[in-house]
Amino acid sequence: MMRIAITRPEGKGLQLSQLLNQQDIYNVHTPVLRIVPCELSPNELAPLQEADIIVFISQDAVRQLALRVNTLPQSAQLFAVGEQTALAIHTHFSRHAITPKQQDSEGLLALAQLQQLETKQVVLVKGQGGRALLAKTMKQRGAILNMCAVYKRVAQQSTSDVWLDHWRSEQIDGIVITSNAAIDAIFDCQHTENLTWLKTRLFFLVSQRSASYLEDSYGVESQHIHVASGPGDLAIFTSIVPNQHQQGSHMSEQDTQSEPVQQHVEPPATQPIFKQKVSKLAVLALLVAMVGGAATTGLIIHGQQISDKTYAALAQLRADNTQLSEQLKQTQAQLIGLKQQQLQVNKNIEQQLALQTQTVDAQLQAALSQAKQQISPALNSEVHYLQRMAQFKANAEQDYQGAIAVLQRLYQVVQNEVDNTALLSAIATDIATLQAQPKPAFEALYMQLHGMLQQVDDLALKMLQLPELKPQIDNQLSGDVGDFKSNFKKTWQALVDDFIQVRTREIAVIDPLLDAEQQQLLRAQLRSHLSQAQTALMDKQASIFFSALESAEATLVQFYNPQDSAVQSMQTSLVALLQAPLKFSSQINLQSATAVKEWLQ
Repeated sequence: MMRIAITRPEGKGLQLSQLLNQQDIYNVHTPVLRIVPCELSPNELAPLQEADIIVFISQDAVRQLALRVNTLPQSAQLFAVGEQTALAIHTHFSRHAITPKQQDSEGLLALAQLQQLETKQVVLVKGQGGRALLAKTMKQRGAILNMCAVYKRVAQQSTSDVWLDHWRSEQIDGIVITSNAAIDAIFDCQHTENLTWLKTRLFFLVSQRSASYLEDSYGVESQHIHVASGPGDLAIFTSIVPNQHQQGSHMSEQDTQSEPVQQHVEPPATQPIFKQKVSKLAVLALLVAMVGGAATTGLIIHGQQISDKTYAALAQLRADNTQLSEQLKQTQAQLIGLKQQQLQVNKNIEQQLALQTQTVDAQLQAALSQAKQQISPALNSEVHYLQRMAQFKANAEQDYQGAIAVLQRLYQVVQNEVDNTALLSAIATDIATLQAQPKPAFEALYMQLHGMLQQVDDLALKMLQLPELKPQIDNQLSGDVGDFKSNFKKTWQALVDDFIQVRTREIAVIDPLLDAEQQQLLRAQLRSHLSQAQTALMDKQASIFFSALESAEATLVQFYNPQDSAVQSMQTSLVALLQAPLKFSSQINLQSATAVKEWLQ
């Protein structure tokens, strides 16, 4: 009776164990791998919200993503590699997923919904490593592919010798393996005798991809490998039971062949029988001789000699016949053995040819992949130029729209190249970052300054400001003779006033009147400050912009009439502009710079 080892992770394979127990097939559950979640940043999860198609590789991929994301976009189509994975999607996200009839990567790629993927945003939710065929084929079909590795498989032990020793003690005949990572963990042993024993076991796998990997990587013969129709426990059980019956039939046949074939061999004629016949003839010859005389005696002796030769020849023929029969049976057995050897030789030749074909195909694919990965100098230069131009426009010119246009061109250049997932993701992130940058109303501020320039000629300048007049001196003459000097002065002033009118004021220094040239120079000075602020605004030079506005305000306060309504309005506008929250020097770190360097390497 066959004895089975199940290597699926903890919590899986319980149904398979129950099915085997129902058939009285001894089994042990030895998990060789454990699932470890991967840390994911918000940027790595962002493509899920923009995805048109989301493909789940395993139940663990669904569970691990459900720990990080509560819902999936309703517009995205969901695909699962198998029925159990689709059930997990329905359990965690309450969504139905499309599953292929052949539950593996090839089956997924054969679905009609995944044939035309041009410009489709596709997210592959899986564990670390593996599924290269799926990713490569989707890229070839035009998909914008993003990998979302949510978990990784880690071996439970540093080496597999502990498991192999246990299995050898349990006399295990077959091993159930469901992933390439489990194959690597099982064959990671240090003792040669364990490895030799392991290669003679039967392996029950869930995909032809794993079967090829087991043959190519560890040299296990194909007659020891059995591939189930799917990854489910029932499919694996179905692949085990026929081999169990086949093994029993094979043993019965060997037991039958090992029994010796009993043959009926006639005993050869013995000499006593021959002697008995000779004795009778001799007696008869003696009687005849006695009756017939001496002449008859010679004839009888001659007949006796002939009979002796006849019986001897007959006995020899019987012995030769028996020997030939034995030789014929041996020859037939040898012929059957030669036919079996010929069949085995033909099978080995076919396997070698298939292995060589696979090796040649793998080498060809590797050569093609390497050729595709060799980036031409022209593409290298163009990618460098576009990324640096985007960096310059974003930080030096603060031209976010221009930087976005350059990054979109860079996306188009590299989207058809291989191994571009990280680069495309970085470009998309940079575009989103630039689109989220605040956009100051440069044009509105520029037009406001332009309107203020048009009002400069209408502003009122400070002209002559006269101090208050001194009070008039009483010119009445005094009747006192002693006041003759005062009366004379008053009389003189009255006489002079008839010809010249003199007024005196409190302040002796009076500002001179501004002539036309001076007024023009003051207006040109104010206009120059406002124009300088306009230029600094378009050049995104914040310090010069605010310095020019401060100079314009100082000129307005010093040389223009503060009582004039137009002057007051312009001063209010200048104060508001000085308080505007403008930032021209913020640096934006584009992720595409690092991604381009790594991709070109």
